[in-house]
Amino acid sequence: MPFKWLAIQALAGLLLPKALALDLPKYAALKTSQNNGILEITIHNPASAVNVWSQDTQSGMTDIVRRLQGDNTTRVVIFKSDVPRFFSLMYNISNLPQVTIGAVEGRARNAGNELLMALDMRFAVKHDVLLGQFETGVGTFPGGGGSQQLPRLIGRGLAMEYILSSKDITPKEAEKIGWINKAFDSSKEMYAYIDELTSRLILFPRGGLVAAKQAINLRANPSRDDFSHDVALFNPLLSNPDFPRILSRIIALTNNGSLGEVELNFGRDVVLIYK
Repeated sequence: MPFKWLAIQALAGLLLPKALALDLPKYAALKTSQNNGILEITIHNPASAVNVWSQDTQSGMTDIVRRLQGDNTTRVVIFKSDVPRFFSLMYNISNLPQVTIGAVEGRARNAGNELLMALDMRFAVKHDVLLGQFETGVGTFPGGGGSQQLPRLIGRGLAMEYILSSKDITPKEAEKIGWINKAFDSSKEMYAYIDELTSRLILFPRGGLVAAKQAINLRANPSRDDFSHDVALFNPLLSNPDFPRILSRIIALTNNGSLGEVELNFGRDVVLIYK
């Protein structure tokens, strides 16, 4: 499930007086634009009404992240969706040299939440925002980093509760347990806080920021082997003979994935699959 938009503040190389644009190709499921060191990426899946994460999205994101790994000129990377209220990689993002900050206004579930958790910091507005990993409710599990990242953020017991139950969590509760850094009453308050934070970061030498991230990530981040372990667990689940029936039920409940009450509240309504 995607979410409305996710802003990544990529703050490496900020001491350069003028940023040079990345040389990016045209992507099938992504739109990009660059201006003065700011890279804007819009998730654009023309085959989906709610902008679901597709193979084209995955391929495009992988290419962009690879280019960012060797880039020290991009100051800000903004991820957003061209479908209102929704947005939807993860090891490489969590190890980018840039400082990454997520700003959430909308739903962030499954791949969208896994992307959010791969960032260095996460902020959200309280209104009309839900986070979650409902994969277990449909017979799989968070195999794109969610099962590795969430226990590191909120602890084993709470990660078990939310992943196994497939329940959503509000920003207010997510802030209390460390799923996100902070929840705000309004977008204005959230972006003022992020602006104040980034205004400090841009003053500091890039080398210190990069080294601090590497030191923290040595213990806090899952390894590549951890991700590979989850992929090995995930893939056989897709051959479960009940899986086609579950998918058919999801399609029916969500009116083929259209924007509606069940789609917006799927963490709550996933149990309807079995009724």
